[in-house]
Amino acid sequence: MLKDHRMARPARSRGRRIGRRIGIAVFAACVAVPTLLWTYQIMLAIFFRPPGPAPASCDGGLLGLLQAVDRARQAARAEPGGERQSLERFRRALDPEWQTRPALDALCRRAPAEARRLREVDALRYAEEHAVRYEATALARQRQRARELEHELETR
Repeated sequence: MLKDHRMARPARSRGRRIGRRIGIAVFAACVAVPTLLWTYQIMLAIFFRPPGPAPASCDGGLLGLLQAVDRARQAARAEPGGERQSLERFRRALDPEWQTRPALDALCRRAPAEARRLREVDALRYAEEHAVRYEATALARQRQRARELEHELETR
């Protein structure tokens, strides 16, 4: 009788191990599949955005990009919030011209001078974005200090 009990036990253990492995596999699939799908969608949205309509010429496209950077700079300065709000407003104000930016690579590649101008406009955009971050952070500190000063003066 003791021998029968020992034989039944390994069969149950084996069944539990198989069940546990199946459970782990199902759980892993339930977590991994949505995560992979969402990652794929995010990667498509970030790195493979469909280009906007191509400008008629490289010069016209560059002029549009420069005007959009100027508009974005002004929009960010008008934002009363902090760094995140200013940066978000800056980036929103770049559109729709900056959606055509990928199409300008092909248009401006024809002449070295045009390609150089495109790189300069790209550099300007990123410098302006950096300035928005810096100015918004510095301004937020100054606003905080102004509130502190106001509180100090009111309590005197």
